[in-house]
Amino acid sequence: MANGLVFDIQPFTVHDGPGIRTTVFFQGCSCSCSWCHNPESQRERGVLEYYPARCIGCGNCQKACQHQALQRDDQGNLQTRELCTYCGDCVSTCYSQALLLKGRSRSLSDVLEVLLADQIYYEESGGGVTLSGGEPVLQQSFAQALLQQCKAKRIHTALQTAGNYPFEQLHSLLPWTDLIMYDLKAYSPEIYEEYIGGDRSLMLGNLQQLVTKYHGDLIVRTPVIGGVNANPEEIAAIARFLQDISTLSYYQLIPYHSLGAVKYEALGLQLPDHFYTPSREVMQHLEQVAATYVTVNPS
Repeated sequence: MANGLVFDIQPFTVHDGPGIRTTVFFQGCSCSCSWCHNPESQRERGVLEYYPARCIGCGNCQKACQHQALQRDDQGNLQTRELCTYCGDCVSTCYSQALLLKGRSRSLSDVLEVLLADQIYYEESGGGVTLSGGEPVLQQSFAQALLQQCKAKRIHTALQTAGNYPFEQLHSLLPWTDLIMYDLKAYSPEIYEEYIGGDRSLMLGNLQQLVTKYHGDLIVRTPVIGGVNANPEEIAAIARFLQDISTLSYYQLIPYHSLGAVKYEALGLQLPDHFYTPSREVMQHLEQVAATYVTVNPS
């Protein structure tokens, strides 16, 4: 079994499925959402994060880098990041953790060791393991092996996905997945083109195929982004589409947050500043709009 590329494993998560869970975050994504709260996941290989506030100025990282990728300007920003080969030599010398390498190869046994350490918590809380990302379905073989091993241990499994890939890749994971959390981020083609990327028809079509080909629990979620889709017309269009998803457990609207902004800075990227968190009143109104068509689980 080939290794998987993973950028984080978070224990004791409570928003990625029922009960207490451990979430495995896969590197690589087939969408490019402008508001992504895990921007480090969008690249297919690892990424180097730099947090200048933690830097103590020891210079060890520059000495360790053989590619001159850590040259800084007067403000401390990395100017030659494009030269980085993600070898990790600089990170191993950075004792203040100002440099972090996200997205590294991990074996199946390595990841399972982390997951099984908290098995008692899954059993007592009705929790389990969630595969997230990025897009875990893109690493189909590794994801399938991980799900199979979890089911062999009677651990509840969940998969977070945006559906932007050929359905065959997802189909192979279905027998070992208890819950699918399908992120449907918009309905309008214009929003996909400007903010999301990927193949809109694939994302909508793959969700439709789950009606007849998946027998577990299905939740559809929409991140509600102020300035993008936080309006009744867009949410109503999504909810009308979901009327035909007869196996839907419920629909959930999730308010946007800007907690990932620090990651953009660490990657040398700029998070667009016109996105905002919808008010509680707006969220309640949008939930009422969606409830006209489908069952809604309040945010």
